[in-house]
Amino acid sequence: MIADLSIGDITSLAKQKIVPVSMLVEVCHTCNENCVHCCLDEHKSKGLQFYQYEKLFDQMVEAGTLFVILTGGEPFMRPDFMDMVRSAREHHLSVTIFTNGTLLTKKLIWELKKLFVQEVHVSLYSAFPEIHDGITKITGSFKKSLRALKWLVKAGITTRIKCPLMNKNISGVDNLKKLAKDLKVNLQFTSVITSKNDSDDSTQSLRMTREQTIIALADSKIDKHSHLPKNFSDHPEDCVPCDVVFNGGSIDPCGNVFVCNQLRICGGNILNKPLIDIWKHSLKFQKLRKIRLKDLWDCMVCELFKYCTRCPGLALLEDGNIFGCSTIAKNNATIRKELNVYPGQTHIFTERCK
Repeated sequence: MIADLSIGDITSLAKQKIVPVSMLVEVCHTCNENCVHCCLDEHKSKGLQFYQYEKLFDQMVEAGTLFVILTGGEPFMRPDFMDMVRSAREHHLSVTIFTNGTLLTKKLIWELKKLFVQEVHVSLYSAFPEIHDGITKITGSFKKSLRALKWLVKAGITTRIKCPLMNKNISGVDNLKKLAKDLKVNLQFTSVITSKNDSDDSTQSLRMTREQTIIALADSKIDKHSHLPKNFSDHPEDCVPCDVVFNGGSIDPCGNVFVCNQLRICGGNILNKPLIDIWKHSLKFQKLRKIRLKDLWDCMVCELFKYCTRCPGLALLEDGNIFGCSTIAKNNATIRKELNVYPGQTHIFTERCK
């Protein structure tokens, strides 16, 4: 029975069967904040109509999806967003929501509680209002996001702070850790600011300096550490660079389907074909699934291989070659080697509340 399986067992089985067990759905690109680091290249897409998302949830169930992440933009900008959450739950999908929290009310949070939403992730960039508001470019946004976090915790909803680190907020990491601990919420850092989806690299100016990155990567609560090099198998050359091409997917507000919102290779559109047909039969997706580490020649001969958290999507987006080296990953791997620390499974670290 699937109820007896762990999340790891489920994702492993999904990889074998090529099932999009977890889907991220961008329900809009509109947002009430204007964050300096945002990877979206436009903020006008309002998303599909509600009945089209109902059909999408039908298709997800058919394809074998169990977990759905609803995000934006800011998803609560949609007047029908709670109807979407309700529909997803009626399809027995486990729902996680990414939000900035500023539009949440006690009434909305109570509705989320009654719908048994799995988790709510709230973007909070600092424990200091002036830093957070400077990043969102919205005065008072910190106060509203913090208020939402307190309401979510009081309602008993599993809650997580998400914080991408950059040169504007790295100095306040310890303060944010303390705030998360005081609130009794989970805390997740990401250590890489990405370029925009259209390859605009202007956001790279926000990345931490080398000195700041050394401090960040030395902290196991920011860069998850392992005592040993990552061990793919006895034959690492036959392993895949990223499992998400087999068991995860992403859909933008226009209905375009990707294996990941970071890997901008579109396999089709749900307005033209059912999700399961796109996922199983897209020639572009099939090609991605054939890539093995041995195809990444630069990686296989690189002395930094065991220190690296290369993302295929970032390699394509920022360096123009899905088979080539990722400059940002190489820079961080160089620092890990100097620090003599090995990365965990991801460059994202989640600290569970105690």
